[in-house]
Amino acid sequence: MYYFGGDGALLKNTKFKYNYIDFYANNAGELSLENKINAYIISTGKVHANIETQIWQGYPTDSSMEYRYGKPEGVVVHETANYNDSISGEINYAMNHYNSAFVHSYVDDSRIINVANTDLKCWGSGGGGNARFVQFEQVEVHSADSFASEVNNAAYYTAYLLNKYGLGVQTEQNGSGTIWSHHNVSQNLVDTDHTDPDGYWTTNANSFFGTGYNMATFTELVEYYYVQF
Repeated sequence: MYYFGGDGALLKNTKFKYNYIDFYANNAGELSLENKINAYIISTGKVHANIETQIWQGYPTDSSMEYRYGKPEGVVVHETANYNDSISGEINYAMNHYNSAFVHSYVDDSRIINVANTDLKCWGSGGGGNARFVQFEQVEVHSADSFASEVNNAAYYTAYLLNKYGLGVQTEQNGSGTIWSHHNVSQNLVDTDHTDPDGYWTTNANSFFGTGYNMATFTELVEYYYVQF
C-alpha cells in the first residue's frame, strides 16, 4: 500500500494522518499503521458490537442526577480491575451496590451493554467527573484478539456517544476535551484517585502486541468511527 501527496509525489520516510489514523511510509514508500493494535483492528476488518439497551429501573433518576449543563460534555473510559469477572457479573454487582458506584455502560470483546440512562449522571468518577461525563467500564479480557475487539468496541461506543450529544473528538489536555480516562479525571478534577485504564491497556498492549496503547492512540480509533456517522 502506498500514498501519493497532493503534488502526486510518493510519500517516503514520513509519518502522516489519513482518515484520522497515523501511518508511516518507509524508504520505499510502503505504508504501515503506526500503532500495532489499531493496525490489527483495521487490517482484520474488525466489526464492532451492536449497542444493547438494558436500562435498569433501579438507578436514581431524580433532579440531582442532572448534568451540570444539562447534557454530557464528554466520555470517561474505565476498566474494572477485576481479572476474573464477566460483563454480566459486573452489571449485576453494580445493580446490587449502586449506592456506592455505577456507570452507564459496559464493554467487552463481544458486547456493548447500556444499563443506565446516558441523559442523566452516573456515579463513577467522583463529583467532578460525574457532573460532566457519560462513563463506561471495560471488562478485563485475556487474549490478543479479545483485547483488540474490546478496544474496537470501546472506540465505536465513544464515537457513538460523542455524535449523539453533538460533541467533537478531543483527547483530554490540560483539563479540557471530550475523551477522558478515569486517570485524567483524577489528575484534573476532584473526589477520585483512580488511574484506569492505563495499567490494563499498557499490560495487554505490551503482552499481546509488543506495543503501547494510550488515550491518544485510542482517540485515533474513535475518530475513525466518528467520521462514519
